[in-house]
Amino acid sequence: MSLEIILKTIGTHFLSLSNRMFLYGPQGKLLLRNLEEQWFSHCVTLPQYNVFLCDVISNTLQLLRNNSMDNILPFALATFATSKNVWNESLLPKSNKILSHRTAKINIFVDASDSKSLLHKKQRERKVWWRKLAQHPSRFVLAEAKKTKNLDVTEIEAQFPFGNIITETITYYPGIRKLYPQAENNNDNAADVHMIEHIASLDWGCLALLCDSHLIDESNRPHIHPKLSPYKTTFHIAKSDTETDSDPQVLNRFVLYLNNMLRMKGISTILTNTEQVTEMCLIPYVVSVDKTSLKNGIVHVKNRSTTLSEAVHITDLVKYINLRS
Repeated sequence: MSLEIILKTIGTHFLSLSNRMFLYGPQGKLLLRNLEEQWFSHCVTLPQYNVFLCDVISNTLQLLRNNSMDNILPFALATFATSKNVWNESLLPKSNKILSHRTAKINIFVDASDSKSLLHKKQRERKVWWRKLAQHPSRFVLAEAKKTKNLDVTEIEAQFPFGNIITETITYYPGIRKLYPQAENNNDNAADVHMIEHIASLDWGCLALLCDSHLIDESNRPHIHPKLSPYKTTFHIAKSDTETDSDPQVLNRFVLYLNNMLRMKGISTILTNTEQVTEMCLIPYVVSVDKTSLKNGIVHVKNRSTTLSEAVHITDLVKYINLRS
């Protein structure tokens, strides 16, 4: 299966490639936002060392030094940018090369004695991170290290029948004297500080994860990780043979109540009455309500990935979905 066919299957409501750029539909924009949030949480919020947001590395380093905030190694700088470097050139025809893509970059400054061990740790961590978000984890691998401008570069790539998509590069800088600000009349230790840089392409990452979700047997439906899904939940009203004229209105108000409850807790939902929308948006959980739900507060949550349905009380619904998303 070619990349062009997969893109047609994915649909423009998620992602398309046109005019040498990534074009996102309404669901694709949410997917990109969710991927960026997952990256920020893992690379900026969770590390045990300090991570500072920045625009220009040299300026931020100077500012940190001026305020004595660079004394504790390791520390890192995080940058979001639009890269003009062409990635994955071999996948696309020359007439449709992607000239720009959204990147998220981390530069870690570390003592020379710890740099190699941290490099190997980051290579493993970043590969595992991509695998945790994939439907087929083994698809994401570390490519063989190579030399680029006398620097050691390792790429994380997603392997597909039509070719491999590079989603991240990890570069080791053994000497950063030109980057690290020098202090006059001070025996600084810039020569003993190394740098590890890893750059994730959020755009190419979205494409790789969407291709991964759709490259499955025709008998199965595509799925995407709940953390990345544009909407986590939708609702279904089960009909009853003993339904009265007023039941639909009451159940609709009940669904609106549950919908607002989930949204107030930060769980994204979409209201729809068609299975087509549920499938198109790759919604992982469908909450079914019926007349009995009004009496005992029990709803049934169906997982689209496993097709299993569990009975959940509405007071536990937020916790149930959060634990699985």
